[in-house]
Amino acid sequence: MKKQSITLFLGLLLITISNAQSNTQMTDSSNENKAKGELLTFLTFQKEDAEQAMNFYVSLFDNSKVIDIERWGPGMPSKEGTIKYATFQLNGSLYMCSDSPPIHEWDFTPAVSNFVNCSDEAELESLFDRLAENGTVLMPLNNYGFSQKFGFVTDQFGVSWQLNLK
Repeated sequence: MKKQSITLFLGLLLITISNAQSNTQMTDSSNENKAKGELLTFLTFQKEDAEQAMNFYVSLFDNSKVIDIERWGPGMPSKEGTIKYATFQLNGSLYMCSDSPPIHEWDFTPAVSNFVNCSDEAELESLFDRLAENGTVLMPLNNYGFSQKFGFVTDQFGVSWQLNLK
């Protein structure tokens, strides 16, 4: 009787493992058509202030750094020395930015913003104050019912930030 129970158990275990592998293969094959490229937020600056903004953002967050800068050179379509492309990291997330040669009719909008979950009130207030300096407060720090403390600002460069106390 014990031998039959062990055989039955091993048989069920093999069926379970086999089904799990089939499900994994089905899941993997269903993702075939998904994009596999790296995903970065790209910020287009139109006032030749991309480097100033990037350095400001890197100064605000731990685990942040400038990774690479490619500059516009002589005879190129933008002012020499401004940023053609730069890659930087903010608290582990990758961003790119550029000083755009053409001035576009569009600019940054609060409809797309950076959302930051702050671990404590001191961090939240410090980030809010620094980002709001020379910017625009869209929603002052407050309890809006969906968060114990939340604020929404557009910084001096026109980039929007939602700051939330976790």
